[in-house]
Amino acid sequence: MITLYTHATPNGQKASILLEELGLPYRCHALDLVERENLSSEYRRVSPIGKLPAILEQRPDGGTRRLFGSGAILQFYAEETGRLIPVDRNPRAEMLSWLALGISDLGPTALDMFRFSVRAPEKLTYAIDLFKGELIRCYQALEEQLADIDYLAGSYTIADIACFPFIAAARMVRESFFQRYPHLQAWHDRIAARPAVQRGMAMPAQPA
Repeated sequence: MITLYTHATPNGQKASILLEELGLPYRCHALDLVERENLSSEYRRVSPIGKLPAILEQRPDGGTRRLFGSGAILQFYAEETGRLIPVDRNPRAEMLSWLALGISDLGPTALDMFRFSVRAPEKLTYAIDLFKGELIRCYQALEEQLADIDYLAGSYTIADIACFPFIAAARMVRESFFQRYPHLQAWHDRIAARPAVQRGMAMPAQPA
């Protein structure tokens, strides 16, 4: 059985979307970030620096396996099941590149933009402008990639899952802004219509 430690954030939603798409049985353990449950010694045995999502899996041989970080979770289960990941080398290389963009560029930049523009007690114009510019670079790259294809690597893969929750969150609060990215909007709507994505985005819906 897989236990997914998560919260209703874009990073957490990546993992639950993946598990729903793959049809893997799992239980959802919602972490209370206000109570700093993610920094408890118990949780840090699963995720060493207390970030989420993370997974603790009970293996058939009685042992356990941990995975922490959305990128590791996406790639591990895609490779283990042979799904949502291209077999051929060229599409796989393209998929890995967009996966890395979602994990290393789009996600962290979106989070930093939120921290400095919403949560910071002092609004630093330099930081806000910097991260806004970096986000626009990501949006423009996604828009150009999706001009002639339905998904980032041609077929639907973990690269799309890595990027989708951050685009969904941004579009929710800045819908008019995204009118300048019609291909990105169409991609968003295409993925949002998937039943597994809808279930994954709703997590954590059940109590821990």
